[in-house]
Amino acid sequence: MMSRLAVSMLFFCVLLASPSLGMEDAPRPTRLLAPSENALVHAPDLLLVYTVGAGTAVVYQLDGQPAALADTVVPGNDEDLHHVRLLLDEGSHEIRVLAAEDESELLRVAATYVPPYSTRTAALSRAKPYAFHGREREATCSGCHSLPEVFETRGDRPFSPVGKVCGACHPRVERHENLHGPVAVYSCFMCHEPEYRPTRFTQKSSQAGLCSTCHEGFLAKVLGNHKFVHGPLAAGGCLVCHDPHGGPTPSLVREDTTTLCLHCHSQTIPLPVERSLHGKVSCTQCHNPHGGATVMLTAAEGNAFCGRCHPDVAQTTAGHPIAGHPVEGSTDPSRPGRRLGCDSCHTAHSQRDVSKLNISENVGAQRQFCRRCHY
Repeated sequence: MMSRLAVSMLFFCVLLASPSLGMEDAPRPTRLLAPSENALVHAPDLLLVYTVGAGTAVVYQLDGQPAALADTVVPGNDEDLHHVRLLLDEGSHEIRVLAAEDESELLRVAATYVPPYSTRTAALSRAKPYAFHGREREATCSGCHSLPEVFETRGDRPFSPVGKVCGACHPRVERHENLHGPVAVYSCFMCHEPEYRPTRFTQKSSQAGLCSTCHEGFLAKVLGNHKFVHGPLAAGGCLVCHDPHGGPTPSLVREDTTTLCLHCHSQTIPLPVERSLHGKVSCTQCHNPHGGATVMLTAAEGNAFCGRCHPDVAQTTAGHPIAGHPVEGSTDPSRPGRRLGCDSCHTAHSQRDVSKLNISENVGAQRQFCRRCHY
């Protein structure tokens, strides 16, 4: 009579030998082809490429929530090849691929998006810069995609690859309302290096160097005519504010100016900005985004600047808010060493300014405010 151990060993051998139950018929593991794990990217578009057992229905989760993602599937005999397009918000993200049948996890990918204009750094210390167009990674796609070592360009346009090559995989580049000149004529190689160094399609030079190729006169004018220059421009960071492919306005700014400015200046402006005194006024109506005559990048200082929009008050010497009250003077009683002016009583970005307190109706608030100068 066979022992229990012998019976177990015999069953195991039969299992391995059986064509229907052997390891060769086990589902192939899911394989991640792109991006690399813990990828750090500086563009919101991310292409997730992976393989999974043929015929496996999948669902997706993005940061723990169900997500309907654009998924192009290339079926195969043993494996299906999935191409999933993602549009990421700034920060760290987790993408999970689940089996539709029982929601078991097939794949988990972490990626961090830090836009060029962000002042933040990657939250994940293990996040590593990721670039798709390296020789090794491109080789995995060469079976279906034509990615030659050297791209042929048009004779009349030495910077334009033949056909809409780049747009086939990067459709969002040409969907902007206003396109950057080179993008409009598909001259991708005007800014992007077509050779491996070690990856290709990277910027040919620094932002300032690349932009000055066409905009040298403008940059010289901006940098030379302003006493103070906006930080990103002074550091050669044109792409902090401008999208090199296109944007919602002819100036190709990445977002509406208020949203864009708050990426860097949220600590200096009370939020929500819509509730401030100038909340409905665009930032660039008061501040020059490239440079200015003052440290705040305004065209003038003090009452001369406020008077551009409020001439009835700022260009007089007395009479506001009551008859005989000075509007301008050499000394500000509430701020020793500074001149008396509009900003003695008003703070441009404040949500609690004298004009918002209705002091003519609130005696307590009126006395508290006026006692800053009148004891």
